[in-house]
Amino acid sequence: MQMTRSGFLQLCMFILTILIGTQNSWATRCLEGSKSPTNFNINSATNTTHTTNVGTIRVTNSNQAANTLLWQSAVYTTTFTCYDDYATNGTERAYLWLDDATKTLAQAFRSTNLIIGVRYNGTDYPIDSLTDYKVDTGYIAISGRNRDSTARNNCALIGRSSGYCSDPRTITVSYSLFIKSRGSGNNYTGSAQTYQAFQLDGVGARNANGNFQEKISNVAVTYIDCVTSLNTQNVDLGSYYTYQDVGPILRRTPFTINVTTTGKNCAAYPFAGKFTSTQAYDTDTITPSETGMKNVVGIKVYEAGSTQPIALDSTFDFGSSNGSTLTKNFEAGVFFLAKPSTAGQFSSTLNYEVYFK
Repeated sequence: MQMTRSGFLQLCMFILTILIGTQNSWATRCLEGSKSPTNFNINSATNTTHTTNVGTIRVTNSNQAANTLLWQSAVYTTTFTCYDDYATNGTERAYLWLDDATKTLAQAFRSTNLIIGVRYNGTDYPIDSLTDYKVDTGYIAISGRNRDSTARNNCALIGRSSGYCSDPRTITVSYSLFIKSRGSGNNYTGSAQTYQAFQLDGVGARNANGNFQEKISNVAVTYIDCVTSLNTQNVDLGSYYTYQDVGPILRRTPFTINVTTTGKNCAAYPFAGKFTSTQAYDTDTITPSETGMKNVVGIKVYEAGSTQPIALDSTFDFGSSNGSTLTKNFEAGVFFLAKPSTAGQFSSTLNYEVYFK
């Protein structure tokens, strides 16, 4: 009889441990917005969802190399307040739990030549795994405290009549979504589907009561037979004098970018372009690397005839191919950021890329 009683007690303790562990894993409930100024019933709170509609993206022969960026959303910035809805009075961090619990998005794209993912804090996280993966936001979602009156008030705030609840935390999260080439796989043929990209939640698991979800929908792909060949070009910007004024554009030098296009669909769609540089001075200015010239000479690039400089790392209209050539005229404007103290040559490198809109 003693052995039977002991076994029964051990079994009860084991079950109790499982229930507590499960409850802790659901402790965090993150609602969009600032902390509520008045008491409310968190069980009746509405979970918010943001859905990004992608539409049609164009994939060509030249952008199917692995890890090539095909599409990226705007950067979304959202404020949330996270509450201890299971009265654990523990501390948890906030995570982006990728995909849904059944990995619907990963399974839909695993055999295709596309990868969908989330960009957070400058790092890309592909949604391609059939096991759970969570991205640490770096923020504390709920903060445990002493079992005191404030902990009881935290529970009362969310409609809990008993227990001790963690301090709620308000966090602001910024992220974007992307689609990249896998480098292999079948062409994607889906269209009007909606997939969950992530759920904002605590450390243990997705909260059974729900939380904020980011979704992506209507991914459609047009596959295009066209290869672009980019050329390196040198542009002579001329000579300048140290006595010239600081600030205004001293001279605008015209130059042309010619891109060779090969394929049967090259003339079917317009192109977009983008300039980047490792020698950026600000959002639309590059500067030489030479000593005495760096941060002294500035160069801005304009579309021919335009008074507005082209921003770096942003897309602009590049026109259409005639079937074999894509041509765009620009002007490089040189000005002094500061008065030059020495004479000499200077050079700057501007990278460009073109792709179908």
